[in-house]
Amino acid sequence: MFGLDNKVAVVTGGASGIGEAIVQRFLKAGAIVYSIDLVNASIEGAISLLGDVSKEADIERLLAQAAAATGYIDILVNNAGIQPLGIPFSDLTETTLRRTFEVNVHGVAFGVKHGPTFMPERGGRIINTTSFVGIIGIPLGSAYAVSKAAVVQMTKCAAIELAAKRITVNAIAPGTVLTPAVTNIPNNPEIPFVSSRTPLGRLAKSAEIASAFHFLASDEAAYITGAILPVDGGITAGWERYDLPPPDPHM
Repeated sequence: MFGLDNKVAVVTGGASGIGEAIVQRFLKAGAIVYSIDLVNASIEGAISLLGDVSKEADIERLLAQAAAATGYIDILVNNAGIQPLGIPFSDLTETTLRRTFEVNVHGVAFGVKHGPTFMPERGGRIINTTSFVGIIGIPLGSAYAVSKAAVVQMTKCAAIELAAKRITVNAIAPGTVLTPAVTNIPNNPEIPFVSSRTPLGRLAKSAEIASAFHFLASDEAAYITGAILPVDGGITAGWERYDLPPPDPHM
């Protein structure tokens, strides 16, 4: 069940964080896995391809390279992204907004555009990485949260366009994850802040996010497309706390 034996998978941003966990999970499930990143993936068995997802020519070239051995790609995970949080609209710069969209939105769009070219007639899987902040509003998310909301809508539009080719397009919306980007910040206030507002009371592990990608990449998920799957401990389901005094029973 959920086997990926001999499936050809490409994971962008596969050298670290969630992407690295996805690569490891796919390899264990039997897939042939290519990582597209700015640096080599240090994962035994993974095949590293170096490139910048914000450049369409890089995406097209590297997908063709990954498909060269077998002639096709079964699974494309558009995961690469940057995370400029903490920026109010009053401090937003043209440079920050442009770079965030180039990586987080254009990179996904180029994958969606060129990935199907290399997928077999039997169909394939495209899985995008969005975020819980692409679903709910947050303060200081002028660039990052907005870019991830764009990925949500792109996933739905692509699912409709590619259905006739038997290509499913879905997205995973992780909560805050215990990746080095989070844990390497000394006394990071984000950890207790988000944990206290998450119904399950903790942040996610990368492996927990990767398991959801594994499911959507598998044959068992063949009838799921256009879905946005939150893997966030329940934070998008609603507030974990609502600290109001109870109403007066005599009123």
